[in-house]
Amino acid sequence: MDTFSDAGARPVPDDPEHAVTADPEGESEDAAPRHYSTGKLTAAQAGLVDRWRHQLTVPDPRWRTPDQRPPASSSDCIAAAVLDLLDLAAPDHLTLIRYAARIRDTLARERGRGFPAASVASFYLPAAYAARADNLLAAAYDHHAALLDRARDQVRAELPGRDQAIARALRLAALTAEQNIPARIYKLPAGTLARLAIDRWARRAPATVVAAAVAHGARHHRQLHRARRDMGTGHTSS
Repeated sequence: MDTFSDAGARPVPDDPEHAVTADPEGESEDAAPRHYSTGKLTAAQAGLVDRWRHQLTVPDPRWRTPDQRPPASSSDCIAAAVLDLLDLAAPDHLTLIRYAARIRDTLARERGRGFPAASVASFYLPAAYAARADNLLAAAYDHHAALLDRARDQVRAELPGRDQAIARALRLAALTAEQNIPARIYKLPAGTLARLAIDRWARRAPATVVAAAVAHGARHHRQLHRARRDMGTGHTSS
């Protein structure tokens, strides 16, 4: 019988923090900002977010706030990075598929080396951007599934014999490696975009990131700004 290990398998979440909820303080369910998690951050990504958080505590008279601190949070930093990614970088499906695979590999290596528990961060996306993000990630998943189906069809055509199951499995592994396509399909949560956006802004000065976060908040917030600490990074045990 012709079988492949992940044929017909259910999608596997990229991480456990991919759930999306509507912001209860939004004006309506459809227009409300949507809350996401980055999922597990690599050590380098967590370090970047921590530097952004520190910059949020630095007084600067240009902000004209009572404590001279920027009217923004780490959530705004991440959201601004994601919006910039969607508007200016426009990652394609293969970029997202391959990036998610690299992040999974990096996190696995860090766990193996005894790195501290992974950090996560929360962020909100305006409704229109949330829809764009969700649609892009769903389309990337579908594209990955189609590529794997095509690879399986090619292998079946090359090795049709009923006694060639092992050869087909080996050929499929080689073919997906040649095409740089992950052999196992995963659902891509919004955290995939957030982590890519954080990496993309890695060379930006924290002050530049915070300025972008303030501009993002001024443009998109429809409520009084939350306490800065409620959008910080936290640690998980998994």
